[in-house]
Amino acid sequence: MENTRLKALLKLLSNETDAHSRLVRKEIADALEQDPVGVKTALAEEFSTDAPLHVVHALEEIYWDELARSLACFSAKINPDLEEGLKLLSQFTEPGSSNEHISQSIDGVARALRPALLNATGYTEIALILGHYFFDTLGFKPLPTLLNVKDISFARFLRTRRGSGLCAACLYSVVGARYGLDISIVDLAGRVLVHLQDFQQDQSFFIDPLDNGKLLTQEDCRSYLESRQLAWNDEFTVPLSSRQIVRRFIANMIFVLNKVHDTRRLTYLRNYLEIIKN
Repeated sequence: MENTRLKALLKLLSNETDAHSRLVRKEIADALEQDPVGVKTALAEEFSTDAPLHVVHALEEIYWDELARSLACFSAKINPDLEEGLKLLSQFTEPGSSNEHISQSIDGVARALRPALLNATGYTEIALILGHYFFDTLGFKPLPTLLNVKDISFARFLRTRRGSGLCAACLYSVVGARYGLDISIVDLAGRVLVHLQDFQQDQSFFIDPLDNGKLLTQEDCRSYLESRQLAWNDEFTVPLSSRQIVRRFIANMIFVLNKVHDTRRLTYLRNYLEIIKN
C-alpha cells in the first residue's frame, strides 16, 4: 500500500499546478526522508519510460532542499569531516544516489596500499607510492579544464576516475587519513597542491595532483611563485580546512554552471555557499 501511495503522489506531482504541487512535494519530501529507495522504485514503476522533466526537476529540488539542511549541520560542527562533506556535495550532481560506495572505494584503495605503505622508509617514498598507485595503476586522470559540473563530483571521480584536480587532491587526503598520515591540501596562489609534512625529519614537500602526482620541493614552489612575480608566504603551507575545501567545490560548480546560465541549479549552489560561509 505504501508503494501505491508513493506512485499516487508522483502521479499527482506530474499533473498538479504549482500551487497544489507544493503540498504534494511536502508529502514526497517526508517519504524520501523515511524511504528514499522506495521513492526511487515507485518513480521507476510509475514512469516506465522517462519521467516528465518537471517531475524530475521537482524531485531534484526536494533532494537539494534536504542537502541545504545537511550542509548547515555539517558547517555547524567544530571540525567537520572532509569525507562527509564530499559525500554531501556528491548528492547535488546525483540526487538520491547512495554514497556508501565512496567509503567502500576509499577503504579498498587503502587496503591495497597497506603492504607498500607499511614498508615505506619515509614520506618521499610514501608520496611516490601513492602517486604511482593512483595515476599509473588505477588510472585516475585529473582534468585541467572542467566543462561539466559532474566533473566536480567526488563520487563520480571514484567511479569514472576522471575529474577535477581538487578531487584528486582529496583522494590523497582521505586515503592518507586512514593511515594517520599528515597529508593536507594547500592553496599556492590559486594552485591546489597536496602537502606532506614529516615532523620527525623536519621535511615538507608538495604534490601536484594535476601533474600525475609530481613531487615538488619548497624551492620548486618558490620558483613557480617567482614566475608569477609573487613572493613566498608561509600561509601557503597552512592546510585548507574541510569547510574551505567544500566552499571551493561549490565555487567551482558555480563557475561551470555560470557558463551555461543554469539559473535553477545556480540558485541552490549560491545558497549552499552562504551556508558554508556563515
